[in-house]
Amino acid sequence: MKKYLLLLGVSYLGSGIAAEPVKATKTDKYQGEDMVTYGIVTDKPFPDTAKATPTYTIDKADVEAKVNATTVEDFLKFTPGLLVRKRYMGDPNGNLGIRGSNVFQTAHTMVFGDGMPLHNPLRTSFNGAPRWSMVSPSEVESAEVLYGPFSAQYGGNSFGGVVNLNTKMPEKFEAQMDATGMFQDVHRSGRNETLMGYKTFISAGDKIDKFSVWASYNRFENEGQPQTINAAQLSSAAGGTAVAGGESYQTPQGAPALAYGDIGVARQTTDLFKAKFGYDFTEDLQGRFTIAYEDRVGKVDDPNSLLRNAAGNTVWGGATAAGQSANQNYRTPDGQRFTVPGSVFSVSDSQRQTLNYGLGLKGKISDNWSIDTTASYYDAFKDRSISSTLNPNHPQNQNKGQVADEKPWWATYDVKLATDNFLGRDDLSFMGGYQFNHASLNLDTYSSNNYVAGTADVKTGDSGGATQTNSAFSQLEWRFLPDWSVMAGGRFDHWQALDGHVHTFGATNNIQNYADRDASRFSPKASLEYSPDNWIFRYSFSKAYRFPIAEEMFASVSRLNNLSISAPDLGPENGYFHNFMTQYDIPRGYVRANFFFNQINNEIASTLQTINGQSITTFLPIEQTEAIGVDLTYQQNEVFNLPVDLMANGIFMNKQITQNSHNPSLVGNEWDRIPSLQANATLTYHILQPWDAAVGVRYRSDSFQRLENNDTAANVMGGTDESTFVDLKTTYRLPISRELKSTISAGIDNVFDANAFENHPYPQRTYFVSASLKY
Repeated sequence: MKKYLLLLGVSYLGSGIAAEPVKATKTDKYQGEDMVTYGIVTDKPFPDTAKATPTYTIDKADVEAKVNATTVEDFLKFTPGLLVRKRYMGDPNGNLGIRGSNVFQTAHTMVFGDGMPLHNPLRTSFNGAPRWSMVSPSEVESAEVLYGPFSAQYGGNSFGGVVNLNTKMPEKFEAQMDATGMFQDVHRSGRNETLMGYKTFISAGDKIDKFSVWASYNRFENEGQPQTINAAQLSSAAGGTAVAGGESYQTPQGAPALAYGDIGVARQTTDLFKAKFGYDFTEDLQGRFTIAYEDRVGKVDDPNSLLRNAAGNTVWGGATAAGQSANQNYRTPDGQRFTVPGSVFSVSDSQRQTLNYGLGLKGKISDNWSIDTTASYYDAFKDRSISSTLNPNHPQNQNKGQVADEKPWWATYDVKLATDNFLGRDDLSFMGGYQFNHASLNLDTYSSNNYVAGTADVKTGDSGGATQTNSAFSQLEWRFLPDWSVMAGGRFDHWQALDGHVHTFGATNNIQNYADRDASRFSPKASLEYSPDNWIFRYSFSKAYRFPIAEEMFASVSRLNNLSISAPDLGPENGYFHNFMTQYDIPRGYVRANFFFNQINNEIASTLQTINGQSITTFLPIEQTEAIGVDLTYQQNEVFNLPVDLMANGIFMNKQITQNSHNPSLVGNEWDRIPSLQANATLTYHILQPWDAAVGVRYRSDSFQRLENNDTAANVMGGTDESTFVDLKTTYRLPISRELKSTISAGIDNVFDANAFENHPYPQRTYFVSASLKY
């Protein structure tokens, strides 16, 4: 009942979902923070309330020219200081990391699609990826990245940054059809094959007087390379059944190991249906209603074992007579022992059905004042995964398995008012508002006597809880001298943890119901800017708090190969953030440098250990960390008046643990999953007016996956490698008629077939062919 009362209240408060998108027009001169990467300057209908925050913007034309975009997160592929750990095309766990927040700290980043939150306010680590697939790449007009929590309108979940995806409503009748084919050549861990996929998109929209409507259907299906290479450390201990096969390998710590197979091809299918309805109350005030339904299906059903017994039969790991997984010792031909549990060769199915909708109103409500208000609701009303205990081909398989049901939903409302003429003064700008967020998570697990039929026979676990935050914020900017301005603001958050519980059932029941908690914090913000002629100098400061989310406090799930342990007493992280930006505008481009320093206290870390094939995860606060770095960006179109566009950016950064009395051995260690250098570059050659060719390079230095900094082996499962990926794309635009235009493109990602890991293996060389028709 609480869920539906909140939904009713949020829907009543809001008056339209997605903020009116950025409107873009061509220009050959860049204008400070409003610059985008392809000669576009944005015309924002709402005052720039995030001016103090370092910003980078990408527009659709730039992506179409040089990115083989299959899902919407590809818009961000060459963004400075940002990484999406997209393990394969269609990956449901495409985690986002920005600057000093790594890809497993997804609670440090926020993603919005037309004002609706796509980030996951309930989960972090590998399960906390934004819901990228709720937006098709074909509908996005621009993406804006904000670095750090320097704007009062964003809470502590912006420690790393914020991504805003913007779409548009039609001005007249329009229709579009897209089709893309993907082909990956895989040759790892005894597997040599070509994996394939495709994406199709169709949309249509129109505007009649003040009403506009737009609808689309996006279909995505792909085979991703196996995400886990099964490997076991070798020892000289006696015993074990003699087997043959496998490949020489290493553990992340460099110990000798044997790779004996993989978990199977990752197959993902997504169907997204979306409709948007708009109404222009005035020329400067627009409302919108958006509704989206997604049906996502995942399957991993062909694990590969390289092990053979003396009779030449495939070996599928250990098992009991009752059909349960067990650790089994084996011996290589040269006498070394290793252990294989039967569960590592299990098969799995997953399905997530989601409804996402909301209301929004954005624009001018008077000559000087503008409003931006959004109410949204997200409900994954079916989120189930089913896993077998053993491989179906195992001689002792009895179709035992596990069923996991996740029940995530959230509701949000925010409103902000802003003016660039506060109290009748042209030198004052003001912004203020209110936000409400409620997020609820429940995780149920069952043992199954027949995973093929999907039966949930015996409940083994029930954990979850909710968080709720009410926030008020405001900031004032004073342009006190020509070329000078100062901004000061603050944010007040009142946070609550509700209904926390961990129930485990079995031989001994464990029932834990946690008391509700609440806390309040105030976060100050400030900036000082000097912008003479083509220069901009800006110092920004923020103290921010980030409260723990439901998974960090309450998730306690025991699955076949994964165990999560709850941490109900976690407190808020708090940090001091500094950024100094210098920018110089050049003809058709700019050069920019951002120097930053962050100090975070009680930073929550996801710790992961693997013991006998089972991953154990929990969350612990690290007393203090410090990050210092600089990111550099150069962008220019028509370099030397040639038909060539150049972009290069790089971020140099060091993040270390500086205090940790609970485990002093970690002090001085590097933060996990943060590279010291990340760089991107693109060159686009406009061969003819309708014909472009582009090359892009993405480089990351290696980094540690563990706070202990003991994972030093390269090119192995569980480690992070230094990597250089080179991508190619060529695009040809052919106008069939005045109203009907077509585009064909072809491209290759990872041209040189680099073999790199980010805990899991990245894709190998992949080919793309696309065609599009637009009316």
